Amino acid sequence: MNTTEKLDKKRALLITRTSTALQVPLNEAQALLSIPRHQSVRVNTLREDTKAIAKALQAKGAILEPVTWMPEGFFVNENLSVVRDDPLTQEGGIYIQNAASWLPVLALDPQPDDTILDVCAAPGGKTSHIAQVVHNKAVITANDNSRPRLMKLQRNLERLGVENVEFTLHDATRLTQKLIPESFDKILLDAPCSGEGMMTLDDKKGFESWSVAHIKRLQQLQKKLIVQAWQLLKPGGTLVYSTCTIAPEENEAVVDYLLRHNDTATIESLEHLGTQLQNRTDAVLEWNKKRYSDELQKALRLIPSAQIEAFFVVKITKGAL
Repeated sequence: MNTTEKLDKKRALLITRTSTALQVPLNEAQALLSIPRHQSVRVNTLREDTKAIAKALQAKGAILEPVTWMPEGFFVNENLSVVRDDPLTQEGGIYIQNAASWLPVLALDPQPDDTILDVCAAPGGKTSHIAQVVHNKAVITANDNSRPRLMKLQRNLERLGVENVEFTLHDATRLTQKLIPESFDKILLDAPCSGEGMMTLDDKKGFESWSVAHIKRLQQLQKKLIVQAWQLLKPGGTLVYSTCTIAPEENEAVVDYLLRHNDTATIESLEHLGTQLQNRTDAVLEWNKKRYSDELQKALRLIPSAQIEAFFVVKITKGAL
């Protein structure tokens, strides 16, 4: 089988899996996976004023559309290069980021004085968003297992004006050996994933590593990560788990694993976010003959669109024993 044939086979498999997971016809799944993604920007209010930045970018030719559920966010419908090349971006006044990536932080609902852990923090988009929401008044631990990525994270957060962050270089599958168990009020686990939400069918590079076997390997990693995060969470605390992939093995299956092994885990509704998103769809409660907890109906699952990539977010609270 030559390279083209292998690529076509992978494309067909992704279309079939997406059709099943999202409960749409094959032709609709193919269309969803072919949509070019627009980009979005978050005004960094640690540095700049939202209205002033929007006005300045529009004056330079950027076509911006306000995001109704995120006051500091804008869809960039045309002329992203205007934003990318603007000095405000280089100086930290603007952060280019797909709008779906804002949802885990909004679900986490960080508050001033919270102790917060970002498990897989690099390159820093979500860490900086957390700091922005709390106006630099929470204590954040930003972890990554790669020194180059951690250095990039540190540079990004400095550029963005983020303060009160402790940087840690730890293998997140062994975090409980390095950090104090039950010591965090809020934990964000934006897990390494297969990235199907960022892929389109003409994305040859994305398909190079994509396979069902790779998804299964990632699932094993994700299970280890979510267990570690759970053990670090205080009773009464909140854990948000998120991915930018469609695969149920990396989403509902991982959270179902946590629920089955922890009686104190409860999924909280994200209806206040979901009702504002046109591309929300139902959680997958059965996959490959495996049934998942009905609690997962409260998870937030998004289908791909021109403005927002496919995404999965779930908010879990920890009760007392």
